[in-house]
Amino acid sequence: MLGYLIYDQKDIDRSTNRNFINWLIEEASEYNLELKLITQEDLPEETPDFIINRSRFYELSNKYNCKHFNDAEVTRIANDKWLTYQFFKDEVPMMKTWLANENKIYPIIIKNRFGHGGDDVHLVTKDEQYSDEYIAQELATPGKDLRVYVLNNQIYASVLRTCENNFKSNYSLGGKAELYDLSEKEKEVVYSVLNKLPIFYGGIDFLFKDDLLILNEIEDPVGAKMLYNLTDKNIVQDYIKMIAKELKSA
Repeated sequence: MLGYLIYDQKDIDRSTNRNFINWLIEEASEYNLELKLITQEDLPEETPDFIINRSRFYELSNKYNCKHFNDAEVTRIANDKWLTYQFFKDEVPMMKTWLANENKIYPIIIKNRFGHGGDDVHLVTKDEQYSDEYIAQELATPGKDLRVYVLNNQIYASVLRTCENNFKSNYSLGGKAELYDLSEKEKEVVYSVLNKLPIFYGGIDFLFKDDLLILNEIEDPVGAKMLYNLTDKNIVQDYIKMIAKELKSA
């Protein structure tokens, strides 16, 4: 079966993504799945049997009528932090969030609503002007967050990220990471997210406030570097295995 592995060109050029791409293609071949790397900027006309969408471009579902991993709704919501807040705020605990151009409170966290990986996230202490591409978010416990990896809409693993000298704790920005055991109450919060928005493969990022989990954002095209460094789990193999199973049963 033919599948398109779709990336934005600028993401392909990152070395960590290139390793992940090769890993996906190699594992897919073990299940007789041919993965063809395609850029978002150069989409073929031919419809494949399935798509692994790592591009954050949810409109692919309008062009290709086939199975998408993740589906378009996950990609649409997860890659817009403002939309994520509106979608989940009545279902799970979240820090209060509003458009940055309406902000009157300082200090405050200002984020690009379409950013990822900790890019374009700022702790702002004075009045500044922002476009509608930015959101303002109340402060949670700084330098500490939790990533929950999800596979087939089930909890796969959890990693606590901390940083002593930065309010951001992203692993890619130098934060420390360690495996984390979720309590039963914390698992309930995670599954509240997954019941609202089923995710085939992704990462759910939580902040902490008074030791409680607070939904922060969802990483739709999540990587696996932390898990690779911390465990002997092969999440890419498990991911491809689940895709093959899903395609077989379709």
